[in-house]
Amino acid sequence: MKMKKIAVLGANAPLLPFYKQAYAMGYRLIGIAWEEGAVCKKYCEKFYPVSFADKEKVLDICRKEKVDGITSFSLESALPTLVYVAHHLGLVSNTEECVELTKSKFAMRKAFAENGIPVPGYHLIHNEADLSDKAIKYPAIIKPADGGGSQGINKCSNIEELKNAYNFAKDHSRSKTVIVEDFIDGREFSVEYLSCKGQHYFLQITDKVTSGAPHFIEMQHHQPANISEPQSRAIRNMVERALTALKIENSPSHTEIKLNSRGELYIIEIGARLGGGHITSDLVRLSTGYDMVKGALELSTGDFTAPNINESHFAGVYFYSKLAEYVGDVIKEHKDDPEVIEYELKEGELPEAYSNADRMGYIIYQSDKGKINYEFTRSKSK
Repeated sequence: MKMKKIAVLGANAPLLPFYKQAYAMGYRLIGIAWEEGAVCKKYCEKFYPVSFADKEKVLDICRKEKVDGITSFSLESALPTLVYVAHHLGLVSNTEECVELTKSKFAMRKAFAENGIPVPGYHLIHNEADLSDKAIKYPAIIKPADGGGSQGINKCSNIEELKNAYNFAKDHSRSKTVIVEDFIDGREFSVEYLSCKGQHYFLQITDKVTSGAPHFIEMQHHQPANISEPQSRAIRNMVERALTALKIENSPSHTEIKLNSRGELYIIEIGARLGGGHITSDLVRLSTGYDMVKGALELSTGDFTAPNINESHFAGVYFYSKLAEYVGDVIKEHKDDPEVIEYELKEGELPEAYSNADRMGYIIYQSDKGKINYEFTRSKSK
């Protein structure tokens, strides 16, 4: 049987794990992206060096290729074009209303608030003068209103720090607007779902370890999250309400959520896409036995069946960066361990870490004994 043809918007390095998996499954991939940085091009049956922001050109390509589905994997900026094309060709996707609710953190928070879903207090900032006019509580988080990948984020303790961080956040925003919101202390999680025809299918909750202030860069991910069953139920209930509020009906989703020191849950944001950082490309499969990328591709082509999860393992990833230089030594020491599934260690000087993009490697593990704490094993060896 000839495998189905899927248009993929975007082809840069963060999409490599997804392209590799889709290619290995036999899908016929039609890549659409700028030529520069298109490292995923080699996995495409055909590649079109076209901006995915050009909706009409992308629509013409997809119509010409007679694609069976369209995806952008974890690339959020391509979702408006994805939904536009899917709507015109009768392919599976969310609605344009969903795009409007999810492309702006302000619109998203407004929808949550209107549906009684707890979110941090927030303000939309159009210019620097707004910073002084709003009743901002400190400490505060400033971030792009439409950014991603932990880019442009800062924690600020006063108005002067906020003003100093404003341009950094604005420069990472396509709309040149930013959000200032109350800082929520406590633990951070991500939650992975697949939604089909408005039915939400839970897959996994991830413990996320970040660098903390000022930029909150992701340093480790571990599955399953170390939480109680009541906490898990509360998280799933809140996320499902939030997915419905954003009208996410036919796509994967990646939700960021915080549990503060008083046991209160807050939705931070949701992407109607696969999560990055090896969470959906690797960890969900390793911890549950269910391939989320395969499920998302089947969803895009109308072949989706409800997930059947019957495995339970521990899985995680540690990222090598200027903030976690020890991970380079961990990779060299443990790369041949039976629990290690995959690793990467780039050569060269470590850049300063301002976002998730400033990484030089990673190590992924799977275990049936529990979370592998490489920080602990390293401290014992010294």
